[in-house]
Amino acid sequence: MNKFFLVGLLSSIALLTACEQKPAPTPEQKVQQQLSSIHALTDVERNLATANAKEYFERDWPTNDGKKLRGTLISCRPSDSNANGLVTCTGYVGHLDEGRLVERTQYCGYRPELVGCSDKDTVTPQ
Repeated sequence: MNKFFLVGLLSSIALLTACEQKPAPTPEQKVQQQLSSIHALTDVERNLATANAKEYFERDWPTNDGKKLRGTLISCRPSDSNANGLVTCTGYVGHLDEGRLVERTQYCGYRPELVGCSDKDTVTPQ
């Protein structure tokens, strides 16, 4: 009887131990997870992201005083690409009220189905 009780107790302990939650990842583990999720852009994807960014940034931006300011693409960061199909790009755009160029960050697509740029680093399902 004691052996049966002991086996049951040990089985219960083993089950409880197996059901315990895993500890939260350390900061080092989080960085490693992020690095492993980076998608290395192909030349075609890099060109598509740059084309989308140029289309957004490098145009005439109107101002309230009737002027037009030409925007400029600074760069896109291909190392920021991930599974959502967007890469972070920065550039200068015209500010409507101030009549000057201001720096802005946009998230531009690098896949054929993700045309253009957005101010959000998420893809909205269509």
